[in-house]
Amino acid sequence: MAAFSGAPRIIRFASFELDEDAGELRREGMKIRLQDQPFQILTILLDNPGKIVPRDELREKIWPSNTFVDFDHGINNAIKRLREALGDTAETPRFIETIPRRGYRFVGAIQTAQVSSQANGSIDSIAVFPLFNAASDPDTDYLSVGIPGSVIQSLSRIPGLRVIAWGMLADLKDIGFNPLAIGRKLQVKAVLTGRICVRSTRLRLQVDLIDTVNGRELWGDQYDRELTELFKVQDEVSTEVSHKLRLKLSGQDQTQVTRRYTDDIEAYRLYVRGRRYGEVRSVEGFKKAVECLQQAVRRDPGYALAYAELAQVLHTPAYYGSVSPHDVYPKAREIALKALAMDDTLAEAHDALATVKQNYDRDWIGSEKEYKRSAELNPNYPVGRFHFAMHLAMLGRFEEAVREAREGQTRDPVSGIMNAGLAWILVTAREFDWCIEQSHTAIDVDPTVTLSYIALGTAYEQKRMYAEAISSYEKGISIGGALALSKAFLGHVYGSVGDHDKARGILYEFETMSHRAYVPALNRAIIYDGLKETDLGIQALEQSFRDRDTLIIGIKVWPQFDHLRTDPRFPDIERRLGLRS
Repeated sequence: MAAFSGAPRIIRFASFELDEDAGELRREGMKIRLQDQPFQILTILLDNPGKIVPRDELREKIWPSNTFVDFDHGINNAIKRLREALGDTAETPRFIETIPRRGYRFVGAIQTAQVSSQANGSIDSIAVFPLFNAASDPDTDYLSVGIPGSVIQSLSRIPGLRVIAWGMLADLKDIGFNPLAIGRKLQVKAVLTGRICVRSTRLRLQVDLIDTVNGRELWGDQYDRELTELFKVQDEVSTEVSHKLRLKLSGQDQTQVTRRYTDDIEAYRLYVRGRRYGEVRSVEGFKKAVECLQQAVRRDPGYALAYAELAQVLHTPAYYGSVSPHDVYPKAREIALKALAMDDTLAEAHDALATVKQNYDRDWIGSEKEYKRSAELNPNYPVGRFHFAMHLAMLGRFEEAVREAREGQTRDPVSGIMNAGLAWILVTAREFDWCIEQSHTAIDVDPTVTLSYIALGTAYEQKRMYAEAISSYEKGISIGGALALSKAFLGHVYGSVGDHDKARGILYEFETMSHRAYVPALNRAIIYDGLKETDLGIQALEQSFRDRDTLIIGIKVWPQFDHLRTDPRFPDIERRLGLRS
């Protein structure tokens, strides 16, 4: 950090200030005793905020070659004394972070002379990051996403506050992770980050709220509590953040910020794990998610939020064609209504009910009402924004759909499914070049989401880039997920390029698979469209309609039905689906 000519060299962070000219470290104006070597280390680290300073560099600058000392012992002692002076710890560092076998990094927020976001009043946007789990213990890892997830849930209920969840599944051990830089890129005015460590029954938590305009710490605190006080800690963090953002809250808003959905820590743990399994978007992931969430509501039958999430993970596999709609939608409806009976302000429950109304009841008016209610209750709920975008796209309202999908993606910018969802919405809008670009972005974010490859393959196929389309579909098949749907899309492109044997080979696979598992008739209709076998395609669509296949709602806009759409019988199917007046 460069000093102004003739000005005293003073660097401020949190409640501390380092006066390099005087050789002093002060806290709230009071001098803190600190020996020369720890002081020099702190000065060097403050000159390189957020950057790793190698141990060898510290050796060269502080321990000259003609000094005969045990360097490892010397630097370890100096770092220990420095942390003691700052009230810092190695396990949950607030200021000095150890990078094993490499060096050290200053991770606190340094105050500068720039204008604060607060100068213009309240802060209206925040990105919340997962907590770094210092213990690297899988048994407590749920807290690293669970605690910020609960804070997001609380803050999202505050009117006018844009809340972004940054990579709840991200690996924060990545040394390139920089919340401040990411927050600036996202154009939010504050970021919340921190670290957690659990030892036996003790919870140690460090959280920092940072102004992205000037890098200044708006608030930071350490908590050292019994794990049984977890919910109290979460309430305190949410309340402090809302106060430091200088938000004007009504009594009802303040109640929402500190609202708890359960007081049972084990039920909470099961809920968080269930959510994480569901986010994997695989058959096995959904199965584990249902098991966890069912255990959560058995432990706490009044856990409305867990019921809402259970409704979500029950119906979502129907999108992938891995379960019969008759097996999941009635159950999802029952559970969503149960959640709403407990709490009719749950955006997640309204979204689940909307999806049942749309996909199973084909009630487009009723489903839109529920989707809008979900967005009204929590505009920061990305899954709800994506589902509403799909709803709008299926009706041909593409401009609205793209806008809604982008809203969802910006609320969770490193979510693979949110990025893939936007790519698929672009397919329906026939924005194929944009879709290709967005699909690659989605794959970069998370290469395990099958929908990204389906969107990319479809865009390539429509641009007659058939080899690239086949490669994309095959990649999606290789990673699992929506296996039958991916094969249907592959069969469509085979039919389109005249490779009828391969297309029929996939039809035969579906016939064999149907003897042991549910295979949507819609998948056959997609291949028949590619083969230009109209009668068989219409017959498959009729069976799909009777079976209430989920994705039949896409026949109005999906490119995979462009041939069948020319048949005079096609509009009648659309009409019975509620897609045509």
